[in-house]
Amino acid sequence: MKYRKLALLAFALPAGVLTAAAPASAEEAMTLHADLTALNDSGAHGTSTVTIEGTRVTVDIESSGLLADQPHAQHFHIGGTNMCPGPDVADDIEDDDRLSTTEGQPFYGEIKTSLTTEGDTSPDSGLAVDRFPVAGADGHVTYHRTFEVPEDVASSIRAGEAVIVQHGLDYNGNGEYDADGGGASDLDPELPAEATDPATCGKLTPAPEGGMAAGGGGAGSAGPDALMLGSGAALVAAAGAGAGFLFRRRMVQGH
Repeated sequence: MKYRKLALLAFALPAGVLTAAAPASAEEAMTLHADLTALNDSGAHGTSTVTIEGTRVTVDIESSGLLADQPHAQHFHIGGTNMCPGPDVADDIEDDDRLSTTEGQPFYGEIKTSLTTEGDTSPDSGLAVDRFPVAGADGHVTYHRTFEVPEDVASSIRAGEAVIVQHGLDYNGNGEYDADGGGASDLDPELPAEATDPATCGKLTPAPEGGMAAGGGGAGSAGPDALMLGSGAALVAAAGAGAGFLFRRRMVQGH
């Protein structure tokens, strides 16, 4: 009887593995990563890590090559095709040799979260230039903040449908935002286009956790599921061996 129970336990393990492999709930922590690449020949680049748990997000951004000593608006954009435009101005609708924020929206979508340094983070703060990070004298921006987002934004982030865009360029090279560089902004005519045109862009994707599922291992990799399945197979073999031993022992005793 005890060998039968052992075999049943071994066969029960794979079912447990199926349960463990179920998709993570919306309340579990999840980490995503984005490589920020240059738009409008800005020469800027960076990386971002976003951790989300429920509707609470922690955003870290490190970027370089931005216009020094100037604020840089930055947002979660969601919608469109959920991706960044090409690095050149091939998607320039108005044929003015620059890509405006509106021209990029068919790719990365509209502003859904404003990555401000304090206060409101809704789309209403999309142009709150006094609450966005200011690049240092070397053009470097470091950003860290934890805050709540609406449920629809949280769902889009988890689904890999959010794009981070940083704004702010210096088309005429005079070290400041002015209308002489690119005219008025397509988002607010009272602002220069240099202040609102996109400078970097990066799509958020789930960060790999290692192992075969993340592309980090080959045929020899053994993730938790594989180890559990292996344990189940070992118990099956052990149960079979035990049953065989008991059968042989009874045969000997019968003689």
